[in-house]
Amino acid sequence: MSDSEWDYYGGYSGWGKWVPRLPITTNSNDVTQLKYSAKSFLLPAKELQGFLETVAERKGFAEQLKKAAELSQNKKVHDLIKSTGVVTEFSTKLNPEGIQITFQPDHIDACFNIKLSLCW
Repeated sequence: MSDSEWDYYGGYSGWGKWVPRLPITTNSNDVTQLKYSAKSFLLPAKELQGFLETVAERKGFAEQLKKAAELSQNKKVHDLIKSTGVVTEFSTKLNPEGIQITFQPDHIDACFNIKLSLCW
């Protein structure tokens, strides 16, 4: 593809590097999928907020979560997260620096992903 063809599609500069923007391959007037993804994102976003509020404000919760993670008690970590009202499917990765929680949609058509990383 020549430089003039890339110019036609526009692009953006990310971190000082020019990255071409490729054309959208679907009908630009059809926003059904975009709206479905956004709507599907609403519940996990609320759950995420509730989880963060619990970690930040509920006495002893952060300590319980960190201790369970340090002891590699994955089931307890999941149970603690679920106790905050999270019903969306999620996975966790624990490491000495913190925890990463990835919320996944119930249905593949939702096509969203939320990754939350908190350091100890």
